[in-house]
Amino acid sequence: MKMILKRKKAVSPVIATILLIALTVTAAAIVYFVVVPLLQSNPELVPTEYGKVSGTDNKYEVTIVNNGGADANLVGLTAFTFTNTTDDYNPTHVYYSISTEITTWPYLVAQGETVTLIFEMPGAFTSGSQYTFTLEYDNGRTFDFAFTY
Repeated sequence: MKMILKRKKAVSPVIATILLIALTVTAAAIVYFVVVPLLQSNPELVPTEYGKVSGTDNKYEVTIVNNGGADANLVGLTAFTFTNTTDDYNPTHVYYSISTEITTWPYLVAQGETVTLIFEMPGAFTSGSQYTFTLEYDNGRTFDFAFTY
């Protein structure tokens, strides 16, 4: 019986140390790549109010709030489309207040900030028609909004 016990060998201390270090590094990498993206803040644009601009037939306004944990850089209006066609119609002007036009992009919407965007089209909107616009912000993220005029 004593002979059997003497023949068993344990893992050497050097190998055991290397295995523990490798296991610790692997566990730390897994935690880092899973947890860190969950903790990063991202902007989140949400419409709060929308409707026709009174006294006009070619303007529509959308009030957007940034409910996310970071600022949103509006890159630009990438598409403004009629829902039932494949045509794109870009606004001639985009305003962030009644009279102040956005002339340079990106346009910053700070965390918690509310902004009203007014889209002016070259022609009149058709009453009862459906429209969709896509606003691009922060590295290819998009905010889509559909409405009936």
